[in-house]
Amino acid sequence: MRDIIAMWRYTKMIVLVALTGAAYVAILLPFKIATIVPGFTEIRPASGIPIVCALLFGPAAAWGSAFGNLVGDIFGGTLTPGSIAGFIGNFLFAYIPYRMWRALRGARAADGSALQLPWLAACAAVGGIACAVIIAFGVAALGLVPYPVLAIAITLNNSVIGTIVAAILLPILYRLARSFGLLYTDIMEPSEYRSGKIAWSGMILTTAGAVFGLLVAISVSIAGQVSGGGAEPGGTGLSDPQVLAGGIAALAILIGSVLMSPMGGRPAGEQSIEEEPLGREDA
Repeated sequence: MRDIIAMWRYTKMIVLVALTGAAYVAILLPFKIATIVPGFTEIRPASGIPIVCALLFGPAAAWGSAFGNLVGDIFGGTLTPGSIAGFIGNFLFAYIPYRMWRALRGARAADGSALQLPWLAACAAVGGIACAVIIAFGVAALGLVPYPVLAIAITLNNSVIGTIVAAILLPILYRLARSFGLLYTDIMEPSEYRSGKIAWSGMILTTAGAVFGLLVAISVSIAGQVSGGGAEPGGTGLSDPQVLAGGIAALAILIGSVLMSPMGGRPAGEQSIEEEPLGREDA
C-alpha cells in the first residue's frame, strides 16, 4: 500500500487529511444523539464525506476518515475498545472506493456526472459494506455488540445514506478541488497511485469478502426473525460461528485492499488514458 505512505511526502496531501477529518467530525458530532446502537453507531449523514473525499483526495481521505472517526468517538463520548475497529473500518471506507474507482475507471476523473452514478454507487456500496463488516467483526469479537446488529446498521448508514450524500456533493466539490489543484492526481506522482496488474483480483476479493460478511449478518437476522425470538442470536465472541465467518470476510477485505493498492511495475489498464498530473508539491 505504497500510496498511503508516499502521500505523507506532500504538504497538500497532509492538509487534505486534516480537511477530510475536520469535515467528517463537524458533521458526525451533531448527530451523535441520533443513536441506532448506543455507544457504537448513529444516523450518519456524514457518511458521504469519506466517499466524496476518497474520489477527490485519494489516500489522504482514508487517513482523514480514520482519524476523523476516532476524534468523533472521543468528543462524542463513544470511545470504546471497538474504536480500534472503527479506525480501520473508516480507513477502508474511503480507501476502497478510491482504489476501486482506479481499477474500474482508470484515470477518468470522478466528476459526479449523472453517467457516473452507477460507478459511484458500486464503489460506495463496497466501501460501506466493507467498513461495516470490519467494525462489526471487531466489536463482536470483543463481546460488545452482536455481529449482525452492527453489520446491518452500519451498512445502511454507509452504503445508502453515504451514496445519496456523495451523489449530491461530488459534482460541486469536484469543480472546487480541480480549480484549486487539490485532486490527488494533481499532487502525487502517477507511480504512487496507479493500479497494479492484480488490482482487479483485489477488487473481486474485497467485494466478495464484503458481500459474504453482510450475507452472514442478514441470514442470522432472518433466522432470528423466523424463530420468533425464541432463540438467542448470539454473535459475540470469537468462538461464535457467525463472528468467525465475519472474521474470514474481514480478512478477505484486508487482503483484497492490499492487492488493489499500487504494487509497482507497469500499470494495468490505465496506460492509454493516464492523465498528466498537475501542480505536484513536495513537502
